Amino acid sequence: MPHYADVAIPTGVDKTFTYLIPDPLVPAARAGVRVLVPFGKKTIVGIIVSLPASTNLPHVRPITDILDASPVLQDHLLQLCSWMSHYYMAPMGDIVRAAMPAGLGQSSKRRVSLNVPTDDPRLADARKRSPKRGKLFDLLIAQGPMLATELRKRTGLSTIHAVIAELEREGILTTEEIIPGPKARVKVREFIAVDGLDRDTLQNAIDALPARQKKAREFLTALLALAAGSDREVALLDFMKRTRTPSTTIKPFLAQGMIPVVRREVTRQQDYGTEAKTLAIRLNPAQEAVRARIAGALDQHTSHTFLLHGVTGSGKTQVYIEAIKQCVHAGRTAIVLVPEISLTPQIVRRFKSHFGDSVLVVHSRMSAGERYDVWRLALSGACRVVIGPRSAVFAPVQNLGLIVVDEEHEASYKQYDATPRYHARDVAIMRGRYAGAVVVLGSATPSVESFANARSGKFELLSLPDRIDDAVMPAVRVIDMTRERKQVYTAAKEALPYDQRGKMKEFKHSSLSRVLQEKIADRIARKEGIILLQNRRGFAPFVECQECGHVEMCDNCHVSMTYHATKKHLRCHYCGLVRRPALLCPGCGGADLRMHGIGTQRVEEELLTLFPDARIVRMDLDTTARRGAHDRILRQFGDRQADILLGTQMVAKGLDFPHVTLVGVISADTQMLLPDFRSSERTFQLLTQVAGRAGRSSLQGEVIVQTSQPGHRTLVHLVDHDYLAFFEEEIKEREELSYPPFSRLGLVETRGENEEEVRTLAERIGAALHHNAPPFQVLGPAPAVIGKINKNFRWHIVVKTSKTIDPSGSLTNARLRQAVDAAQSAARTTHIIVDIDPAGIM
Repeated sequence: MPHYADVAIPTGVDKTFTYLIPDPLVPAARAGVRVLVPFGKKTIVGIIVSLPASTNLPHVRPITDILDASPVLQDHLLQLCSWMSHYYMAPMGDIVRAAMPAGLGQSSKRRVSLNVPTDDPRLADARKRSPKRGKLFDLLIAQGPMLATELRKRTGLSTIHAVIAELEREGILTTEEIIPGPKARVKVREFIAVDGLDRDTLQNAIDALPARQKKAREFLTALLALAAGSDREVALLDFMKRTRTPSTTIKPFLAQGMIPVVRREVTRQQDYGTEAKTLAIRLNPAQEAVRARIAGALDQHTSHTFLLHGVTGSGKTQVYIEAIKQCVHAGRTAIVLVPEISLTPQIVRRFKSHFGDSVLVVHSRMSAGERYDVWRLALSGACRVVIGPRSAVFAPVQNLGLIVVDEEHEASYKQYDATPRYHARDVAIMRGRYAGAVVVLGSATPSVESFANARSGKFELLSLPDRIDDAVMPAVRVIDMTRERKQVYTAAKEALPYDQRGKMKEFKHSSLSRVLQEKIADRIARKEGIILLQNRRGFAPFVECQECGHVEMCDNCHVSMTYHATKKHLRCHYCGLVRRPALLCPGCGGADLRMHGIGTQRVEEELLTLFPDARIVRMDLDTTARRGAHDRILRQFGDRQADILLGTQMVAKGLDFPHVTLVGVISADTQMLLPDFRSSERTFQLLTQVAGRAGRSSLQGEVIVQTSQPGHRTLVHLVDHDYLAFFEEEIKEREELSYPPFSRLGLVETRGENEEEVRTLAERIGAALHHNAPPFQVLGPAPAVIGKINKNFRWHIVVKTSKTIDPSGSLTNARLRQAVDAAQSAARTTHIIVDIDPAGIM
């Protein structure tokens, strides 16, 4: 009876492919294992997602080989991938690729090593069963570790990977993946086995050395001292560095067997350090009530979703830690999702101080090898807690019990620049459902959708209404910058003699109000910390000619270029294009070119002018490009080696500095006036988060918010720290306009370098959607707000569906899929992108 497998292949094709399983591979064929399959003229790697009993296809090609001894994707992760493929309208192969580290979904190479002594009786037994296996052993004994592809050629074993997998299960062989791109693999270090050093042999070798071999003599003398010490094992490379011995000196001694060396796998993880051990923390009554409720759900071993609404400084992180302790004590594991921007060494150290080396961290700035190590150790059950941004939701931990999504409102949980365009918060909830795990969504400013779900009973609402240790919320003061500038200008003008007032044409306004300047001076004098937020990097967002109005624009994008003072160039923040600023206007030849707007570099320059003795550190994408820069800047500020921490939204979240008593927002208007229905919500969340950095101890905090829109409802509720009032206004407006959570959004984008083809294709899709409009509303097609990015023109169609008509979204997805599939044939050079539940519509 034939056996079949449905295989997901990351080719961008929205379907799985059915293959025949050859009889010798049937025992190893399981859902979740990787397979080598023919695809066109190539042989590529896919994953078995199901094992159907039969197929209607007349011709089915056979699987070439099976790569894994056990599944690399657990059953509940395969279920999750299937749901994501359907809901986000993404190919199953692309979903599976996103769930694994780079390289394992490609034709990655495999290196094979012998794992037993050459006289092991199992080798002789295997030779009897298959002469070709004997040849495999001979090759490995003679040449050491070899690639599986080379072994296939040399042994003639066509099913080499299945044979290797079987021998690996028996413990005879070990394998390691070598990932294409950055060559990531299992890292092995050599250690000197001190117990195996023979002191007499070392002394005899020293005595026999000629006088001219001074370096060899010093090395052997150091080895002799090591043998007399208490260390049982020392890293060979570290010992060579310590003794300043080159590899050429020790090679003869290694070849003679004088230095016993063992090779051991080591894990690549950045050293974050740990917090100093503290006394057991006692939760306050509100924290204890929340912990007890989460503990009760963990005891049930069933899926349950909580929304933890706690003000800034209310101790949410400690509640997470106590819940994870219970989870780990019960033999289960936990995943902690944090926004990439909030994944600071500070929070990692806090978790490591409680859970030690059982905590693994993953993030985008890690190398491919480091990410591979985390994935492999999680799969093997060697870790109990994984912390990371959105991709950590796929960590293959064993016996998952708890998923925490900290700052669940953050837009960075939504993947927007590659398929699949998933939202990690929603994926976490579904993974919890499939794995029978508890999910805790935490935030001081929950997303409108999540809080509405808690109100409706879909999530259980938990609350921490007060700060811990009797700390009070900071006082918030809003400064009207329009009035401020008028007053400052008038005062400066009146201070000049009448005949000199023409100089006011050159008057430059400060980005810092007089009130904020006074507060900064006061805090510097009192040696208290200051955090300043300006959510725009660079020096000036645009350069304009005062004679003709020409603005320096990016050649590849429909956006202005930002001037960066540190490198004295113009940079596009969308495509990265860099060029020197023009001395004369390209439009009219005029020389009056002025820089407008305020970036972090400009604020830094003003601060240095106003407070020349202040110690200032700037934290934005430009200053944190190098590895470890985040930690260096935050340690510097935390150790009070800097008075002012200035930055973009990086400084708004995940930071806990008890000495900070002043937070200043340079411009609250940056995001508030964007043409997006979530702009007010995002502004309220960002300002609440940064305001929460002040007064997190017995010191009273204060927040100064500068704006040209002082009456905006977002700021009114910010002053009162009143999330509930903001939510009530926002939810009412969303209902009137039929925006989420009352509807579901789908965004269709056509993108390409041929502007006419992009427009025509968008109109074709739009016409098909308008024709089948019920049950949804179609907005567009129209050019995107930013109509061109990186040489690609962009058109948008927004589909809005009432959840009362289509609760699951399946009908809308079907109509969208039908319209997009029909247009694909005309998409010669244009890409069609479907984004379900988009984080923004710009």
